[in-house]
Amino acid sequence: MFLFKKHLSRRTVLKGAGATIALPLLDAMIPAGTAWAQTAAAPHPRLGFVYFPHGALQEEWTPTKTGRDFEFPFILKPLEPHREYVTVVSGLRNKGGESSSPHGIIEETWLNCVSPRSRNVKTGVGVTVDQIAARHLGQATPF
Repeated sequence: MFLFKKHLSRRTVLKGAGATIALPLLDAMIPAGTAWAQTAAAPHPRLGFVYFPHGALQEEWTPTKTGRDFEFPFILKPLEPHREYVTVVSGLRNKGGESSSPHGIIEETWLNCVSPRSRNVKTGVGVTVDQIAARHLGQATPF
């Protein structure tokens, strides 16, 4: 049921209602304790990678202490309520991306650390971390 204010026409309200009807079913719309949670609409594990093509302020991203009791730096602060689900990995080296011309090769090596010329489908050299994760997390997991 719609309640119309004097300054809104029925046409305006109905246009807005059409937009809300067209929304997809979102994860937040499914309570975990319902039968829906056992269907294909149930939430799945998620995995994300952050790439800095031109660098970043590392001190704002990297915790100063290792282990579970680290203090979240400024940029990661919004994730603090979800501490038990967050793993911060830092200090990694991308040897395959090290080059005299890094801007031409880093984007091709950042998920596998293997030079494009060294990849080999038969031996698995050059398989990316997202491909490895997909094997373990399963086909139903949205990436």
